[in-house]
Order: sequence, then C-alpha cells, then structure tokens
Amino acid sequence: MKYSCSDTPIPQNRRKELNEKVLSLLESGHADNFGISQADLFNVYTGDGGLHGLEHKNFDNYHAYSEAKKEIENGQFFTPPQLCELVMGALKLSETDLVADLTCGKGSFFNFAPAESNVYGCELDVRAYKVARYLFPAAHISLGNIRTYQPEVRFDYVVGNPPFNIQWWADDGRDKVPSHLYYCQKAAQLLKPLGILALIVPCSFLADPFMDGGQIKAMERHYSFLGQIALPENAFAPLGVARYATKLQFWQRRSEAENWKPHPYRVKIDDTIPGGFCAQEQAQRLYERFVRFAKARLEENSAQILRELAKERDTADDFSYRVQNLLFHIKDHPKTRARYPQCCEYLHRFYTQVQPADMPYNTWCQKRLTEAKVLAYLKKALARQSAPPERDVIALVKQGGQFVYKGYSAKSCRRLTEYQKQSVPIYKAVLDDDCTGYSGYARFLRKKRREYERQEQPFEQMDEDKAIRQWLAEVSLYDAELEETIRPNPMQRHDVNLVLQKRYALLQWEQGSGKTLAGILCGLYRMQHQNAHSTWVVSSAISIRNNWNIVLANYGLSFVFVERLKDLERIRPGDFVLLTLNKIGKYRKQIAKKIKRLCRNIQFVLDESDEISNPDSARCKAVLACFRRCRYKLLTTGTSTRNNIVEFMPQLELLYNNSVNMLSWAPCLYRRDKKDGTMETAGNAFFGKPIPAYKSGYALFSASHLPEKITVFGRSQQTQDIYNAETLNELLGKTVITRTFEEVVGKEIKRLHQTLVQFTPQERKLYEQAIRKFEELRGGYFASTGNSRKDSMLKLMQQLVLLLRISAAPDTLKEYSGDTPVKVITAVEMAAEWPDEIVAIGVRHKTVLQSYAAALREYLPDRPLFLVTGSDVSFARRRALRKSLKESKNGILLCTQQSLPSSVNFEYVNKVIIPELHYNNSGMSQFYFRFIRYTSTEYKDIYFLTYAGSIESNLMQMVLCKEKLNLFMKGEDVELDAIYERFGVDYDLLSLMMRREADENGRLHIRWGEQMIA
Repeated sequence: MKYSCSDTPIPQNRRKELNEKVLSLLESGHADNFGISQADLFNVYTGDGGLHGLEHKNFDNYHAYSEAKKEIENGQFFTPPQLCELVMGALKLSETDLVADLTCGKGSFFNFAPAESNVYGCELDVRAYKVARYLFPAAHISLGNIRTYQPEVRFDYVVGNPPFNIQWWADDGRDKVPSHLYYCQKAAQLLKPLGILALIVPCSFLADPFMDGGQIKAMERHYSFLGQIALPENAFAPLGVARYATKLQFWQRRSEAENWKPHPYRVKIDDTIPGGFCAQEQAQRLYERFVRFAKARLEENSAQILRELAKERDTADDFSYRVQNLLFHIKDHPKTRARYPQCCEYLHRFYTQVQPADMPYNTWCQKRLTEAKVLAYLKKALARQSAPPERDVIALVKQGGQFVYKGYSAKSCRRLTEYQKQSVPIYKAVLDDDCTGYSGYARFLRKKRREYERQEQPFEQMDEDKAIRQWLAEVSLYDAELEETIRPNPMQRHDVNLVLQKRYALLQWEQGSGKTLAGILCGLYRMQHQNAHSTWVVSSAISIRNNWNIVLANYGLSFVFVERLKDLERIRPGDFVLLTLNKIGKYRKQIAKKIKRLCRNIQFVLDESDEISNPDSARCKAVLACFRRCRYKLLTTGTSTRNNIVEFMPQLELLYNNSVNMLSWAPCLYRRDKKDGTMETAGNAFFGKPIPAYKSGYALFSASHLPEKITVFGRSQQTQDIYNAETLNELLGKTVITRTFEEVVGKEIKRLHQTLVQFTPQERKLYEQAIRKFEELRGGYFASTGNSRKDSMLKLMQQLVLLLRISAAPDTLKEYSGDTPVKVITAVEMAAEWPDEIVAIGVRHKTVLQSYAAALREYLPDRPLFLVTGSDVSFARRRALRKSLKESKNGILLCTQQSLPSSVNFEYVNKVIIPELHYNNSGMSQFYFRFIRYTSTEYKDIYFLTYAGSIESNLMQMVLCKEKLNLFMKGEDVELDAIYERFGVDYDLLSLMMRREADENGRLHIRWGEQMIA
C-alpha cells in the first residue's frame, strides 16, 4: 500500500471540521510547512457521507428526509481502508493491469494498487477530486460525471463502491435506473472482454428474482456471475452509518471466446465476512473461491481479447470503411464536391463531441451524434448527385402534415423571411376554410374541406342519397344453403345509405341485427360505384371461419381467405379479402406493403371492432399499422366499449388517423386525487388540436371523459359520471350509428330476468371459510409463484376468483360437504319447467360446466344433453350442432359462454340461463345474442342466476355501471335505476354488496354485511 492506514477512528463531530482544514491546506499549498504528510491527509479526509446535519422530525415524511440527504451527500461514503485492501487483495493485480474506479472519491482503492500509473478514476465532487489528485498524482483521475466519462483505454479490472439508491438516467435517455446498476452498465462499456468487476453494493441489490428480474437480465447480458459475499453490517461505522447491510460482488465481462461459458446469477449470498476480519486472509479466500479461475481465463485469452477489442471500438467494424467510401464519392462527383468540407467537419464533430456542461444527460442522449446519423448525413449529401439543378426559388410545400416554405437553393434559403419560416398545420388550413395564401393548393384544400364537412355532419341530420337508395332497393343476395333471397330491411337500408355517404363510420348495431350483411353491402357498393379495388374484412378467427367464410360462399361472392402469404397474390379487383386478427399480427409487414401497392384504395371492414379495445395489444397495434390510412373504413360491433370509455379510442384512431376529424374540444381535463378522492381539473393543452396518437392520446381521451376505471369494489357511491359529455356526444354523433336489436327488427322480443337464490347452510359455511380462512384453502387451488412478494400481491385477486367459483358451483371445491348446490338445482328445475323447450345454459369455466352436466344427467336423464367448450369442440362440430340440437326438440345446450361468442347462431332457442356472470354485459350479450337474431319471431327469455349477498352482487353492480357507459356510447344517457329496471333487478342490490376497506395500518379487509372479515 502507498499510505499506511490509521486504526484510530475520527469522532463524528470532528469530521466536518477536519475535512475543511484538509481542503484549506491543499488550496493554500502549505501542508508541508506544517509537517502534515500525505498519509495524514489520506487518513483525515472522510468526505460528505453522514454530514448532512438534517433531522427526520423537520420533514413531513421519511421519503422527503431521505431525498434531502441524498442531495447533500450525493452518495459520497468513502470505502473504509480495510474493505479496499480486501477487494484489491482478492484481485491480486499485477503491475501491468489497468484498473479503474468510476466514482473514486479520494482514491481509497488506489492506495492498494501495485502501480499508481495504471489506475484510472472519475470523480464528480471537486473537493474529493482535489484530494485524490494530491494523494495520487501519477494516477489518471478526471473531474466529471461517470455518465460522460470516456477514457481512451479499456480496463482489466473495475472496482468500486458506487453511490447507493440514487436514480440516474440510463444511456438511452428514457428511463431511470439505480446508481449502482448504472455503475455496472458503465463498467461493462469500459472493461475488456473477460475483465473483472468487483464492487460493493447494498444487500438489497438483485436480491429478489421477481422484483429485480429486469435488472438481473440486464446484468446477465453483459456479465458472467462469479460470486458474492456479505460484508459486516458495521463496515461503514466510521462514517456515521452504524448498521447497513452490504455485500461484495464479483462479475466477469462476457466474451466470445469458444472455451468460455457464462454463469447465471445466483440470488443466494455465498458466505459472510466476519466482523474484525483480517483483510489479507479473507482476500486470499475470496481469490481462491471467486477470482482465481476468472483471472486465469483473462490472462490466457489475451489474443482473443485483442480481436474482440477491435470489434468493440467506438465504431462498428465497417463504419470506417463505409465512411471513407462515401467521402470518396462525395469528393469525386462534381455536384457534391462542394459539400465535401462540410461532411468532413460533421465526421470530425462525431469523433470529438463532448456533452455540454449545461445540458442534462437525458437530453444529451437524444442530441448527440451517432454512427447512424453520420452515415445518413453522408448518404443524403451523396444523393444530391442525382438531384435536379438548384433553382433560386421559394415555394410552398407539404411537409410532415404542415405547409412550409422551402428554398430550393442555398441563396433562396437565406432569403426566407421570418413569416415564411413559420409552418401552418394542414388541419388548421382546412378549419380556416380560406385558400388564399396557399398557392397551388387551393384545389387540395377545397377537397379536404368538402370531406371534412361531410364527415362532420351528424348522422341524424343527414338525408338518404337517392342513387344509393335505389341501389339498395334493388340489391339482393341468394343464400344457397338456406335457399332464400336475402334483402336488407328498411332500417338496414337507411343506415347503410348514410354510411356510404361518408368515408369513415362505425356501425354499432346490437348483436343479431345483421352487421355482416351491412359490411357486404358497403363493400359491394364501394367496389361497383366508388372504384374501390377490393374489400378487406378483418375479425376474430371464429367470426371469419364460422361466419364470413361461410356467408360469402353461400352468397356466391368472390373472396380470398388469407391463410398464408401466397394468398395475398391471389387478390383481384372486386374480391372480398378475409383476414383473422392473428394473421394481421403475423403478416403485418407484407399486408401493409400490399395495401400500399393498392394505393390504399380499399374498403376496410373491421367486424367486432371492440376486439382492438386494448391499445397495448399486438392485434390493435397491427391493425392500426396496416389500415389506419385506407380510403374507406367501416367498423361494426355490437358495443364499441365493454369496460371503459378509453376502449373506444383505438377504434376512433383507426377511423380518423388523428386527423382534422379527431380534434380535442374538451375544455378541461380531470384527474381524481388519490389522497382525498376529489376530482381535480386542469386545462387542455391540446384544445382545438388533433388528439395525439398512441399512449398520450389515450391518456388525453381518458382525462377528458372518464379518468377512472370501474372495479368490483367501491361502485356503490361513485356514479361514474361522464365528463365533457356534450363534446363526446358530438364526436359520437358524426361517427357512430347505433341501433338496438328492437330498432332493426321492429319489435321487442328480448326479456331479461334476475333470479336470486339463497345460500344453504353448507354453502354459506364454505363461503365464510373462503373469506375468513382463505390461507387454509389457498394452497389447494393456487400454486405458489415461489416469490413471497408476488404471492402477497396476488392474494386478493385469488380470493376473489375463489369466491366467484363458489358462487358459480360450490361443489367444485373439495371442502364442500353439502348436496347438489341450490343454484345448480335451480337451473335444473327451470329446465324441467320447460319440458318441450330447447334450453341453453352458459357458464364460464369447464369445472363449473362439469358440475352442471352431472346434475342434468342425474335429474333430467331423459333430456338430450349437448356439451360445448372452446377447447373440445371444433368450429365445424359447433356448426353441425345447430341441426342436431334443433332436431332434439327439447335438448339442453350446456356450454361455456366464450365457446359461442359470435357467428354460431341458434335462433330457435328461446330459453337461456346464465348462472355465471361475466365482467361486463357486452361479454354476456355476445353469448345470449347467439339465440336472438333479426329473423327471430318468438320471445327470448334470458335468466341471470345469482347468490344473494355474495360477491356476485358486486359483480352485477359493476356490470350495470359499465352498462351505463356502454349505453352512453350508444346514445342513451340513462340513470342506474333505469338500467336496474331494464335488467330486471327489483331488489336492493347495494345492500347485498361486499366492500373492500383498509384499516389504520393500510391492511385490506373484505366487509361482508355487518361483519369485518380479514
């Protein structure tokens, strides 16, 4: 070691004073005059760690106190000499090894390096930097931020004790990461292949494979794990930290060497360094256990490391060659020769760029030059060799959705006035409806204005087009399977007429009203009279295979079912093109190219458009990427929303492509305060502008109209008012045509009934056990994830799932001791009351289905029973079931609701029992409307079976609250009482609801009736 270390601790109350004296001596240069050696200064200067002088009582909470401490200390806790000796001794450095400490402080680790000239350091604090430079003058120490530290060499070893738990921007400038993780990532950039990293970190670092899974993967991308060992908790006691759990980790930089394989990270700490340890003995033990073989690999693969370093230079392997090639051609060609000096200057800036001192690091990551930017710049300069001669002209052009003035020569660019430098969004020019000042674009703007006015017109104010009306009156389709001619009824003709007058529309007809027929008619008219090349129909697999594929064949219409890429080549003008949502995601690029080659001149039909209600889903992103710029777009669905108004936003974005027809006119935005639950308002920065694309647009739409979601608990008091309702109504009025089933067919044939059943004593006992003693039941129905924190997060969700299962079929739990459950018996008795009727029973889970199947076989053995689940019964068998069920006369169809979501219709069934609720009525209506079609003539009775006083009461309330939103999206602003009446709820639903509450310690409880049950 260079300086001997003192064993005498410095009193905490004298540390600040001694630090200031050290700095004063260094600045004055009089240290030698007072007989103070460098060793004395090394032992006396202890840094800012623990000297914040703050008290917890002066802050509102511990978080504020902690953040204030971090701002003062900046994580500056110098590593005690004994730990430095331990780390450096374990590495057994040679005099030729290059070692770095990226946050070196006063250079504590350097004191134990064999060659001071081979150590490198970086330090942000100027005072610690001055001390380090004085103590280790031969070392290469830089004053600056670790994030901009770029030495000219690569290191064999990196050691360190980085600041703990400070959030730093990652190199991509998008996210923040813990400071000690960033230290590791930075070290990976500076280490040689097979170089070794040894650092001191908190014991909490990478300690939880669930919570820290992303960080562990990030480390394993760069390193092979060697081992870790816990340090004494009092290791930093000299700096005022009495007890803090830390550990020492060893990692080896990844390499491409053939004889080397990386080791995955192990969460478990291998061992513990005892208190009062001997640094030399423990260092030898760490060397033998963790470092020896890694060090040998580092020394044996020196040739391989040199080859990898050549690849890992600041630029890619071929970057230099590509740059030189481009520069040669730029200099050689007469048209680009004048730009050669500018290109050389740009390249020089790339090699010498340094982050400005006043620029934030995340901004620097976005602004700095990269290899891609340099190559793009040179290619753009070279492309000018084929450009037309420069003209001294200034002209108005369209560029990036804006009108801008462009100069076509350097001279004309210099002549641009301040007024001409200002751009005008095209949407604003369309809104202003003034073509003056837009030379050459008057015709373009008049066309855009006509389309805008036509699209903005509310459907209720539109009249039918005579030519379209005549075509619809004459059109007919012959169904070869049913041997009948299909013609649209008056209401269907009226709505299709209005849709065909606009380029974009959403047809929200209730299930069973003939949306498939409407899509076919729109496609035929566009292709025959509006020059659309073809009609592309996209929907779920079951809708395409069980409906469109069959209907188009029955009608004798030409279509192409795209099941493989070759099918795209078979598309001809006038064809219907069928695509499942899964195929859109799989062939996204190829489909987008095909549509672009067709100049996007197609009629696009998205059937069941609520399938893209989740903006984060792959299917939603794929549909938007392929079809958002099509010429004609029609969306059809029974309900545009299921759970939340924001689900409408992706459909709106698909229709209008964030254009002038999709402006944000909400005067203010809303947000519910998490502390007191009050609704706060704020101004709308996008007022009068197009709603932006993607997540920012979804957030804006939510804050404009419904800033909270509906959950199972807590719906008894909040009424889910819709904000800026008038603005939303105007948007819906011009976009959506809504019809109920009764409006389309001209009569009311659907009747909803609520049937309450009471728990038997055995059922109530099981239900109470699931609430009070859930931990006893949990292991039998839910497997542990292996992570206690994750299990704790899932507990309430699992408890709700189990309560819903008990409410559906208690006998599916092994703890149930009673006879056939009362709800199952009720369903059986209802079926028995209709001996000459075909009855449908729809549940949601296969285990529940088996319970009902057993009861039906036992109590109604003479009735034919048909079982249908999505996994066991193919599409073809489900279609064939229509005939066999009808021929049975009194059969019972027992199925899962999701197995009949669309396109398989049983219009002859009049009695439907639903004993297991969905999370919204839209999901259930997809099922029960399989039995209600626009060709039906008899009444349809839908029965919902629910246990009184169970979690199903909460679920029913949530369904009804969501239905209020859905009805608003369908043009009906009704109160919950009216919805209760519509759904046949004639009991006090709120009194039967369970509630989730939190005690004073923040622990969640479920309140059932008057009892508080943990």
